[in-house]
Amino acid sequence: MGSKASNLQYPTDINQVTNPGTLATFAAANTAGTLNSALIQPNRPFQDWGNLGGDNYIGISRYNALQTAINKHFSNGLLFSVNYVWSHFLDDQDSAGWGNRAGTQFWQIGNNPAANYGNSNFDIPNAFKGYASYDLPFGRGRSYLSGNRVEDAVVGGWRVSGTFIAQSGVPFTITTNGNNNSFSQCGNGCSWYPNVVGNPFSGVPAAPPAEIGYFNPAAYASATPGTFGNEVRNSLRGPNLKVVNLSMAKDFHFGERVALQIRGDFVNALNHPSFNPPGNSLGGSNFGVLDNATGVAVAPRSGQLSARVTF
Repeated sequence: MGSKASNLQYPTDINQVTNPGTLATFAAANTAGTLNSALIQPNRPFQDWGNLGGDNYIGISRYNALQTAINKHFSNGLLFSVNYVWSHFLDDQDSAGWGNRAGTQFWQIGNNPAANYGNSNFDIPNAFKGYASYDLPFGRGRSYLSGNRVEDAVVGGWRVSGTFIAQSGVPFTITTNGNNNSFSQCGNGCSWYPNVVGNPFSGVPAAPPAEIGYFNPAAYASATPGTFGNEVRNSLRGPNLKVVNLSMAKDFHFGERVALQIRGDFVNALNHPSFNPPGNSLGGSNFGVLDNATGVAVAPRSGQLSARVTF
């Protein structure tokens, strides 16, 4: 399947200074200590105004995917559904209204959405998900150990179920800490991108644990003052997400009208740590590092025991 959208929301500052020559002049004046409003204002597109933040509706998006699914309807105590999606989602900005945008929206040049075109915040190339439920074949009304009340009370009536997800990590963008916005004079979320000067994956472990570098920080350098960085938005991807949730339940029947169910439910049952993307601010203390500051995408294992009587 696939889709294409146009006229999407794109945040901007229409009074941003983007002319390369002007930006170089501002950088030189900043070095000389003479950068001030008297120099900046005559070079803005709208000279009587400062920052003019808002939204244009000139963004685009493209999504293409292969979607597969296998489903088994309930029989012999078993049902399950698993699906796999292989996809690519590209856009120049993620406009999801005022709700969750799956990460911060970054942009560098407000009047040029094409310069921001890349992986969407929502781009998940590989996603494998599913659920299953199985009534164990023991006890009253089932294939084995159905004739003895003691056996039925111990091993009968059990149901095991669970859900799982294994998918690619979310993309993220490297930004510059203490950027060139003073030269460009932009607001409304404007962020400066760095230059890529090396291989971001050189010398990095294939599956780094916490408190270790996730990519090569030396692969990035601040852009020359007064110039835009050449990094592509959302060019890196965070750690994979893997979660298994499990449940076990047992039913007791007292005559035809009264039943008792006891159950245990466990979220992230394997206690697998799925980390958020590492520090992405060039010049920041945790740049390129997975640590407590960036945190985990899924909470540690938790569980609950419960009982329910129906009559």
